[in-house]
Amino acid sequence: MSARLPSSGYMLVEMLIATAIAASLIGVLLQFVVAAQGTVRAQADVADVQQRLRVAVESLRKDLLAAGAGPSRGVGSGPLASVFAPVLPARTGTSGADAELSYRDDRISIMTVADAGPQTSLRLGMASAGAPLVIDGSASGCAAEGACGFSPGDRALVFEPVNAGGVYDTFTIAATGPNWVSPVVPLSRPYPRGSRVVEVEQRTYYLDRPGKRLMAYDGNRSDVPLVDHVVDLRFTYYADASATSLPLPPAGESNCAYAAGAPPLPLLQNLGGAGAQPLPPAGLTDGPACGLSPNRFDADLLRVRRIGVTIRVETESGEFRGSGPAFFTPGRSGDGYRYSPDMQVSFDVAPRNMALR
Repeated sequence: MSARLPSSGYMLVEMLIATAIAASLIGVLLQFVVAAQGTVRAQADVADVQQRLRVAVESLRKDLLAAGAGPSRGVGSGPLASVFAPVLPARTGTSGADAELSYRDDRISIMTVADAGPQTSLRLGMASAGAPLVIDGSASGCAAEGACGFSPGDRALVFEPVNAGGVYDTFTIAATGPNWVSPVVPLSRPYPRGSRVVEVEQRTYYLDRPGKRLMAYDGNRSDVPLVDHVVDLRFTYYADASATSLPLPPAGESNCAYAAGAPPLPLLQNLGGAGAQPLPPAGLTDGPACGLSPNRFDADLLRVRRIGVTIRVETESGEFRGSGPAFFTPGRSGDGYRYSPDMQVSFDVAPRNMALR
């Protein structure tokens, strides 16, 4: 009598085959899970890069739009660009300033009069470059108490509100008294009666290349990092093409943009074309020079009408950076799931107060 095989259940071979199939399916599912996790993490990193880029763009755009805003109250009110260049392609201020007439494509200094701050003028001419500035405490831009509202440590600007390319000084206030303020260091020269004295806001944006940071400097004491993992920052300057785009000096006189003549003879070059044209780097350092040392600047900066900005930000983690032109700094990413290329934005800003004449 022969033995009978069981009519139900699995044989060993069938169980091994089923186990192998199940393991394969689980492996495929795990690959999908890992890929999904990598994609989710990469997308979070992309959102972080976008947010940092947004902060950088908005900070630059806001300050560039306001660049050159001058006094809004009192005699001689109007944009600073009618007197001197409120935007410079270099670092300015009390610490680490670049040499005058410098050009750096990865930094820009912006000057704006604080609209809510003190705005007055000299009631008496200065006795010397280091003498206190005797101001008009009853001017419409003054607070009722003290020295028009100025306090020790404030940053101030003094200039004569006449002629393009006029002399100016920014300084830190050392002390104040009834209708006078004293500078920490002597100015470039003594200023005459009627010169404007106002609170000024300074900002220098620059790229800290070793640290990969967009930095902001207040012209006095503070360098503050704004955005991390910024790997490129470049500024381009566009100027009115006409050599006679700046205001003429009084008849028979000259300034840094015109030689005396009838009519005055322009010293700037015609850039050709219509509208605003790009200024080459050499055109921002070769003169003619305006102002007095240590605050001289190239006369072409007086006709700047538009500023181009390019900024590039990379992901923080090397896990999401690969190789090739999409990445400034190569990383470890070897697949498309963990892939977050650098983001770069280019935009132009036309400062409102630098188009007014």
